Amino acid sequence: MRLGLCLAAFGGSGLKTALDHADEFGPVVLDLPTDSSLGLVDPLRCAEDPGYLDEVAALLAGREVGCVSNSRDAQLLLGPHGPHTDPVRPGDAADKRRHATTCATGAVRLAQRLGADAVRLLPGCPDFARWLSWWGSDVSWRDNVAECREHLDPIVRAARDAGVTVMIEPHPKQIVYDRASADLLFAENPQWHDVLRLCVDPANLAACGHDPVQAVRSWGARMAAVHAKDLQRWPGPAAPPGAGWSRYGPQPPIRFRALGLGELDWPGIVAALQDEGFDGTVYVEHEDALLPRQQSIRLSMDLLRRVVPARLPEGRTW
Repeated sequence: MRLGLCLAAFGGSGLKTALDHADEFGPVVLDLPTDSSLGLVDPLRCAEDPGYLDEVAALLAGREVGCVSNSRDAQLLLGPHGPHTDPVRPGDAADKRRHATTCATGAVRLAQRLGADAVRLLPGCPDFARWLSWWGSDVSWRDNVAECREHLDPIVRAARDAGVTVMIEPHPKQIVYDRASADLLFAENPQWHDVLRLCVDPANLAACGHDPVQAVRSWGARMAAVHAKDLQRWPGPAAPPGAGWSRYGPQPPIRFRALGLGELDWPGIVAALQDEGFDGTVYVEHEDALLPRQQSIRLSMDLLRRVVPARLPEGRTW
């Protein structure tokens, strides 16, 4: 089990500055985001300009990139394609899907150039209403999965050709949002089993009511990475005061915190990962609206370094 850091925390600062900040936390595995909205790496140039890939690789020399990611552009692959996603890319559904495909392909090409193991994509969801059953209708989440198969397949095949794994992160905005939807995606697409994996975020699953410790159990080889952040839930009937609150749906408001400042049992989560034989990377995500990012990341890193084994445990000797 290794420790990593999602560089999205430093969006807007430029890649060199982001790397300088990341270096303050010691040697960690990096998740390098290519979202056009973050301004760290240009996903369109990654897809079209081999020389640009060399420039990015030169900036990253001496650092380990475990994952190249894209969340906001990639979401336009499946949608929604209305005004919700116009700030990322205006246009009709076809325009947005072409943009997402190009950006996801750019992430694959950058991962191949850097020798990263994986790309992490959040490909969106065609129709969230398929969460629900409707009287007299046989429409279900399986219809979303069928659309996913059509539009994600070229990207998965490109990743396979590049020797790169594709990770999808379970999230309420995605085709995979819990264990059942993940199981359905894998069951309906056996042709992807050699290259498709998951990046599991216990806080995102806990925000929707799932047990955060159980959230990392029983995935086996499907779980290639884990995101680490903490969670607060607001139990009151009125809107919560303060910064950082959001809603994922009809659930109570939530906000994300640095590890140790919310309600998740991160020592228990790490122990569950050990029980599962997890040997991937745990990436710290900074989404704490109450703390400066350096302080938030350091708190999370310090907690993980206390509970993640630094070497193989010796076990009992008596």
